[in-house]
Amino acid sequence: LQGSGKTTTCGKLAAYLKSRGKNVVMVAADLQRPAAVEQLEVVANDVNTNAKGTGLVSCYSEPDKCGEYGTATGVAVGVCNRGIDYAKKEKADIVILDTAGRMHIDEDLMHELRGVHSTTKPHQVYLVIDAMIGQDAVNAAGTFHEELAVDGVILTKFDSDTRGGVSLSVKRVTGVPIKFIGTGE
Repeated sequence: LQGSGKTTTCGKLAAYLKSRGKNVVMVAADLQRPAAVEQLEVVANDVNTNAKGTGLVSCYSEPDKCGEYGTATGVAVGVCNRGIDYAKKEKADIVILDTAGRMHIDEDLMHELRGVHSTTKPHQVYLVIDAMIGQDAVNAAGTFHEELAVDGVILTKFDSDTRGGVSLSVKRVTGVPIKFIGTGE
């Protein structure tokens, strides 16, 4: 969902990869949330300038493709594909697709996500879950895993809710590992 920490997580992953000498392109594919594209551009610039390591981090974006929530549905597929083409030209080692937050019951946005997945054929798919949403995450995780065959879960805001019970439930429902636990911004 919006506010779960997906864009922040993209930045943290880019910083992690930069510190290991990787060149990273982050693709701004959240075209639903106001200022999401600008946020990812700021995060990418900050990581490129301030994070340790020899790698480079950049952002591919098409701000003109943004729309009010629900009006830009389906557009992210093309943005992701063009972002990957850009990353190839830039000789990036890794591409991170920052897609829009969505409810697992929003069929239009789930259709878009399936389109992104089928055309980009990602090597890894991570489900980002806010530790504070509790057991609602279990239903969402099950649905996302059925739709996309999620490779791992990233649990955000773990320092805000130390119970962590959702992590065990999500692990059980999906059968995939928790790859990262995020704290702070």
